[in-house]
Amino acid sequence: MLASHSRRALAAATFIAIVTSGLNIARAHGPDATEIALGSLIDAELAFARMSLEQGIRAAFLANFAGDGIVFEPAPVRLHEAWPHRPAPEDPKALRLEWQPAQAGVARSGEMGFTTGPFKLTDARRPGFIRHGEFFSVWQRDKAGVWRVGIDIGITTPEPFDFVRVGAAPRPAYMGKANVSEQRKMLFAHDTRTFNARAYEQLLAADVRLHRDGMPPIAGRKTVAQHVAAGAARIAWLPFDVKIARSADMAATYGQFHSSGGTGGAKEGYYVHLWLRDAAGRWRLAYDIAAT
Repeated sequence: MLASHSRRALAAATFIAIVTSGLNIARAHGPDATEIALGSLIDAELAFARMSLEQGIRAAFLANFAGDGIVFEPAPVRLHEAWPHRPAPEDPKALRLEWQPAQAGVARSGEMGFTTGPFKLTDARRPGFIRHGEFFSVWQRDKAGVWRVGIDIGITTPEPFDFVRVGAAPRPAYMGKANVSEQRKMLFAHDTRTFNARAYEQLLAADVRLHRDGMPPIAGRKTVAQHVAAGAARIAWLPFDVKIARSADMAATYGQFHSSGGTGGAKEGYYVHLWLRDAAGRWRLAYDIAAT
């Protein structure tokens, strides 16, 4: 997407300045470990997007996904188990997927993070075809320290969305000891439940984001809770897996949901939840993404 390495580096530097503006970090010193990890994650996302334009979607996704990486179609599948068995397209670049990260974050341990932003899909075989949307990706470093996509989900939007409208990305605040095994069990408990709108609101971070098909993302605990309450009286989540940072301050769950009542009626689909721990150690839902 960017014509040269220097332009990509400039874009990454500008992006880091934007997403770290709310961290209250003193600038008299060089970048700390979190900023370095964030910068490397942004570089990985930009390189992934550039490869998609240069080599095509199939090659880029196979090269950048973890061995157990999950993509939603709309049901979750392991990309490396499903995609290699499908016929390769005659023209790998006819379907053109353009994207760039608008917001990102990393765990304190520096080996897990997320990226989100707008995408545009066009098809050279179908003049005039354009689809806009927002992607959300969870990344983890492999044994060699290379960032790989662990979970990837997207929603469609009526038009391009400017992420400035939702403010700075949510960030973990927990600085205490990590007990990954115990916290994994707690997250499964958070996700394995049936609840009403009031109980849902109590799980939300103050700056939570909601991504749903056919509408732009919305932000803020009250706004998100009101939207969900209007659409469904009861919601049930069934988690399939949990990915958690070594610092136990960031985690992602994904699975299947069922909702009923409200203006949305009976509905089912699949979700990704990004959880962040607050300063008191409580898990809060920071991103709620669902596709039907």
